[in-house]
Formats: sequence, structure tokens, C-alpha cells
Amino acid sequence: MRYTTGLTTSRLGFTLVELLVVISIIATLIGLLLPAVQSAREAGRRNTCQNNLSQLMKAAMQYDTKNQALPGWRNRHPNSTASANNFTIGWPIALMPHLERNDVYRSWESASSGIPGSADPYFSIFVCPTSPTDSSADPVISYAGNIGSTVVTALTGTGSQRRGDGVLLDGVGGGSNGYTPARTSIDVISSADGATNTFAFTEKCGSFIAATSRYNKIPPQIPAVTGLVPTSLVGSGTGVVAGVGLFGDPALLSTAPKMINSSDDGPSANTIGFQSLPSSNHPGGAVTTFCDGHTQLLTDNIAPWVYVQLMTSDSKFEATKPVNSRYFTNSANVSSALEMFSSGTASYKLSDGDY
Repeated sequence: MRYTTGLTTSRLGFTLVELLVVISIIATLIGLLLPAVQSAREAGRRNTCQNNLSQLMKAAMQYDTKNQALPGWRNRHPNSTASANNFTIGWPIALMPHLERNDVYRSWESASSGIPGSADPYFSIFVCPTSPTDSSADPVISYAGNIGSTVVTALTGTGSQRRGDGVLLDGVGGGSNGYTPARTSIDVISSADGATNTFAFTEKCGSFIAATSRYNKIPPQIPAVTGLVPTSLVGSGTGVVAGVGLFGDPALLSTAPKMINSSDDGPSANTIGFQSLPSSNHPGGAVTTFCDGHTQLLTDNIAPWVYVQLMTSDSKFEATKPVNSRYFTNSANVSSALEMFSSGTASYKLSDGDY
């Protein structure tokens, strides 16, 4: 009797169909995970940005405690010879001793020619990680101080600044223009609109900003013009101020879709006044720190009147006044902006959720 043994075969791999199924599953999982990974990375970058701005506000508070005033967007040069020759320093240099960078500040103290002989270093606390700088070797800065509208009354003669208009004022004055220096403090702001409702520093590094500002620029004095200060004070140039606020004609700014430009905006979303407004590459708005020290994201859909309200430290509303003058501050410029943006409605009081 002859027995026949059946041959058995074993599979040594996947079929083509099985491989395609596995690959499609992996691709689907990657597609689901990538947004979460990107979101987590952006959350980390935003946290770093919030920490940077928080440190800047703490340094400003220390400056305020020491000097009984906040730094100006323009400050007297620490070297007497340079100061006599009309050189000044911006708020970033003024804060250096309170950011544990006395070495940088001392180099300015010895700069009799106005600018230190050695180059100022890159300083990570001045840079938002979501907005890569155009150079990692230069003294770049992604942030800007609230300098209001910088309007001075009677600029062609003797005049004065409006202390309730903005936070960082011109602490040097106008020289031949004749306007006097001015400073404000956290105590003054607290007794007016309130430190929690007045922002001090924010981002200005969105896609509309062609090149990152430098923190060591010598800021110019307010141009000797009547009316509103041109955006050239904070735009591109050799003496650009690291500042945001309200510049140009409010009527032009009111045509801009958004007061804060973020990565959600297209390249033509705001072409008027963007140099004077906050901007960032964060989705949804710009990280901002307030005079009481808290930090939050100002949403890019903030109402114009709310932005102006947060910018000025002393604004008022009186329903008994005529409609075209119910909103007022000690700055006619800001008053007209509040009136224009609010359309005469009683929206002076800020509410939770406005920003």
C-alpha cells in the first residue's frame, strides 16, 4: 500500500493588498497626529512668548519702583556727553539693568559717541519663537511698547504730551520743538483706567513687518508736524521706535478690517496703519502683557474702540455731552478715535470677553 503525503505551504509575507491597507492606515494616523503635534509645538512657542513678555513687564515694574515712573519710548542717554549731543536710548536699553544685562547697559554708559563700540548681542527674551527673525546674530526684537499716539499739543511752539495717551512716553522732550518730556507710572495708571485694562507691551512681528526691528536703535524725537504723528516713527528706518499705538488718521485706520494682524490674515488683510498696530504669527491674535503684569492673547477680531480703550490709560465717557464729544481723554487724538470707532454708543465700559 502506497501512502501519499500532502504538502503544506506557509505564507512568508504580506500580500500587496495587505501592504496597501497597512500603508493607508499609517498615513491616516499621521494625518490625524500632525495637526496635534503642530498645535502642541505652537502652544509651546506661545508659552515662551508669554514668558518673554511677562519678564519684560516685570523689568518695567522694577524700573517703575526704582524711578517712580515707567521708562519712556525715548529716554535720556546714560552717557552725559552723548546726551548733550542729543543721543537717546529706547525702552529696551533702559530696561537692561532689570533684565540682568548690566553688561549691555554699561557699554552704553561709556559710549560718549552715542553708540557702543562693541556690537550688542542677540537677546532671546526679545524674540518670539513663532516669528523667526531675519538674523540670529543681530540685536533684533519682536516686541513693542504701547506709546499711544505720541501727539503733542502746539508742537510748532511750546507744548506738552498727554500722560493718559499711552504708557511709554517721550521722557526726553522735543528740544528745538519745545515740547516737554512726560512720564507716567503704574500708580497713575491704576488710579485712572486701571492697570489691568491698559496694555504695556505686545508683539509687532507679523507677516506685514518686512524686517525685524533692532532693540538698540536711537529713537528720533517726535517729528515737528501738526496733527497726528506719521507712521514713519514706528515703520522701517534707521531710528524706528519699537512701539505700537495709534498713528495716522483714525478715519483711515477704521477702514482696516482688523486692529491686530495675526497669521490668520491674508497678505492684504490690513494695508493701512499696520506698522502702528500689534501683529504676530500666532493664529488668532497677538500675545500682550498688561500694566498689572498679566499676559494674554489679544484676539485679532478685537473691536477698534476696545483696542483704543486698552491703549490709553485715562479715557472717559459722559452721556450728557453731545454725541460727537462724549468720549474724551486728555488727548484729543484718542478722543476722536474713541468717538469714531464707538459711533457715539455708550461702550466706554469694558466687559469680560471684549478682548
